[in-house]
Amino acid sequence: MGLTETDETNQFTFEPFAAHPFYTEVNRALVRQALAHLPAQPKNGQFTIVDMACGTGAITRLIAEEMARQGRLEQTRLIGVDPSAEALRRADTSIKHMKEAGINAQADFIQGEADDLPSIVHDADAAFFCNAIHLVPDKLSAFRQMAAILTSGGIFACNSAFYEGTYVPGTERFYRLWTRRAVGWLKKEHPEVHLSREAKAMAMQWVTPDGYVNFFKESGFSHVEFEQTDVMISVDAWKDLGQYWLFIEGALPGVPLTYGAKALEVAVYQAGEELQLTEVPRTWLQIVATKS
Repeated sequence: MGLTETDETNQFTFEPFAAHPFYTEVNRALVRQALAHLPAQPKNGQFTIVDMACGTGAITRLIAEEMARQGRLEQTRLIGVDPSAEALRRADTSIKHMKEAGINAQADFIQGEADDLPSIVHDADAAFFCNAIHLVPDKLSAFRQMAAILTSGGIFACNSAFYEGTYVPGTERFYRLWTRRAVGWLKKEHPEVHLSREAKAMAMQWVTPDGYVNFFKESGFSHVEFEQTDVMISVDAWKDLGQYWLFIEGALPGVPLTYGAKALEVAVYQAGEELQLTEVPRTWLQIVATKS
């Protein structure tokens, strides 16, 4: 599974899921926790904060709002990096809307991958990589790249709801039933479609919290703190996640996105109805690390 943008993947985005209030709150909590570690004054007269895999700029906006709340936005330069040109166009629009609302953020959005970071920025004061670290196959290498762009004492924050420990006990049956009903719908409506046995979903390469802490320590981060936060997610929100192309590829590998999205939409409501659930809790892992 690659992170390659296509006209088709642009129809199945993360945006609807990210628009739910719980998603904003869990990420705002991480942003506040991380930025509380910033020094009183920037070393070079300006704080440089990087939002890796920034997508349409939802986290960039939360960072700007928090720096504004601290009265330090004028001293801050934000850099958003993402491989998707379409997402970056929307991120630019988001920042324009912020300026119209009176939050005057200085933000640059740059198309690129994690490998491009050293040529984009150095001596950053903080970096964020929200809700995407589980998609990175070589996490140790990714953390080393983040350490390389940070100044000494710089802060790195990331989070995920795809790790060992994310399932609240008793909720596994919801996910199993959701998948089973989706496969059943496909067999009935599109018998010609088959799941790929070869496709190994990146999202299934899950790590324990302690595993993440060890990766950080191996990557040059001295102090690592993590929290696990339970979040209630409505069935409507799960439906929206099931319309995201990377989730579709992970849940139903090899299935065309249009069919997969429809199967997951129908099935999530069937699963909710059968189990008499309107929401399902999930545990988010929130990590903040300081570079040695």
